[in-house]
Amino acid sequence: VCSLFIDIPEAVEQQILKRSEDIPLYAVETVRMLIDRGELIEEDGGYRVAGELSALQIPHSLHALIASRLDALAPEERAVVQEAAVLGKTFSMPALTALTGRHQSDLEPVLRDLLRKELLSVDSDPRSPERGQYGFVQGVIREVAYGTLARRDRERKHLAAANYFESLDDPELAGVVAAHYVEAQAALPEGAERDALGARARQWLEQAGERAMSLGSPEQALHYFEQALQLAAAEDRAQLAEFAGMAATNAAQPERAIPYLEQAATLYEGRGDATAVARVTYQLTRALGLALRRYAEGVERGRRAFAALPPDAPSGVGAMLASGIAELLHISGRNSEGLEWSESALALAERADDSAALADALHGRGSSLFNLGRHREAFILMRGAVAVAEQAGLLREQAGALLKLSVYVAEDDPREAFTAAVQAAELSRRAGVRPLELTNLSNAAELSMWLGELAEARNRLDALWQRGVDDQTRRFLKMLQALLTGLNVDPSHALSLIGEAEAESAASEMVAERSTFWRARALFELAAGDAEAAFASATAAVDAEPSGLNTAYALAVQGRAALFLRDPERARTALSGMQGFRGRWITTIRREIDAGLDALEGRGAQAVAGYRRVLEEFRSLDTPLDLALCNITALLVGAETGRAAAAEARQILTRIGATPFLELVPDGAAVIAAG
Repeated sequence: VCSLFIDIPEAVEQQILKRSEDIPLYAVETVRMLIDRGELIEEDGGYRVAGELSALQIPHSLHALIASRLDALAPEERAVVQEAAVLGKTFSMPALTALTGRHQSDLEPVLRDLLRKELLSVDSDPRSPERGQYGFVQGVIREVAYGTLARRDRERKHLAAANYFESLDDPELAGVVAAHYVEAQAALPEGAERDALGARARQWLEQAGERAMSLGSPEQALHYFEQALQLAAAEDRAQLAEFAGMAATNAAQPERAIPYLEQAATLYEGRGDATAVARVTYQLTRALGLALRRYAEGVERGRRAFAALPPDAPSGVGAMLASGIAELLHISGRNSEGLEWSESALALAERADDSAALADALHGRGSSLFNLGRHREAFILMRGAVAVAEQAGLLREQAGALLKLSVYVAEDDPREAFTAAVQAAELSRRAGVRPLELTNLSNAAELSMWLGELAEARNRLDALWQRGVDDQTRRFLKMLQALLTGLNVDPSHALSLIGEAEAESAASEMVAERSTFWRARALFELAAGDAEAAFASATAAVDAEPSGLNTAYALAVQGRAALFLRDPERARTALSGMQGFRGRWITTIRREIDAGLDALEGRGAQAVAGYRRVLEEFRSLDTPLDLALCNITALLVGAETGRAAAAEARQILTRIGATPFLELVPDGAAVIAAG
């Protein structure tokens, strides 16, 4: 700042630098104060000292410095600054005229002077949606100006501002109206007037929270509901606590959600409202299960609340709770029980004619059926759940069904699975359901790896690490980081990376979490050339979840590891496991293992024909990692085919960056391993 001065006395320069203590804003405000006093004048792109300036009287703090500048304003200017401060960091001319009761033509010359003195600025960007808006140059100027108002003046002016914004009848301004009522209430002493304003503030805070939830902003909604709870009368606390718990769950903050939901359940129970208890318990099953992975506890709470429902309870409430119980049961591997609960949910949802409950019930039934090996039925149900939710405009339910669809379609078309996961993540974001959004984003990153798009996976992982995630998601991201390292850099290092997260997942009630780590380990063990370990890890994944969401991928690794080991019996074990799966991708994997068996058992012509067909199918599916690995197993068939297979495998693995697998492709070799 001092470099802008022309002929400034050294003593004054040193005084400014010393007092500013390396705070640029302090130095800037000092210069502005000197300009206000007329002791500096602008000249030739800098500032020249006017008259004698051998010493300065500079306030010791930034607040005091700004207060000094405000004190030097004309009374009319100071009043406008104070009233503008009530409106916030930025404000419009109509809002200021409403608050001051003055005409725009009276305010414009005052605002011009404040702009010239660099206390205010105006947005003049023609592309800005806030063009024409005024604002304080620094937030601290607004803070100091606001602090000079007497409490009663604050109350009066905030109330006037609330009335003005309320008169605009714009739902998007609910938070602004609420904020002014809160400030007006806070400025009053204890008493009936303060209580009345508090009730008004609570109503607007609740509206603002509901608006934020509808716009997919649960974090902001939670802020509003928590403020409303502080002002709520006893009879209003149950509903607000329920809303706060829902917002916290959607914001991926279960540790904050559960106390609110338990408070709401206790209050509703005290009123004898078993239906409301069941409604809140459904939210508790989401928080306990989907966020904290406390499945058994969630199921037990759900059972008790469902049993307490009166005969005349709305069917939709029972349907949602039954679906929540079914989801937790299937996640924890209790699929037959989950199927029974989803049947109850479907019947209740049909009776209620409730699209959200129906979509959730279809989702729950499909999940249990898939894990019980009825994959095509589950796939059809999930398509139906997506359609029901889409037709009703239900973003959360559509995202949840697409999440499962992305898993179920993977054995048919991994590309479609990836597309569904990305679409589900976007719908989750718009719905403001952060746990669901993070799950879908994580799945999209993982699917990128299995497709062989390692650069895409890395970008997605990097973006996920920038976000706040819960413990389970963090374990999953560690697994994905290890998998990427194993496929792209160093499989042995990947084993050390996955260790801690894998040990933590072993204690999880979630079956799929345990099998996920086994199949990831199997793939990078295969990359490391340790086919024996890869077969064992893939087998562990299959044993943990014989028909689950990880099984098809684990079986693919298991079958390829068996071919790498030149072991027909173990290859047949993998083929046997694949018999219950349907779809283009898993069928192509099965044909690859069949072709490898033909090669191992001397049926050369069949093996060559089989591999030609399989390689074309993988090209059609556009799964480059599969294409490269299939070329590696095709080295079994003989020198002529082997040379071409090795060349294509090398080209693909180099292009996609899966360099550890290159060690499995000997130059010019016709077999995977000697002997």
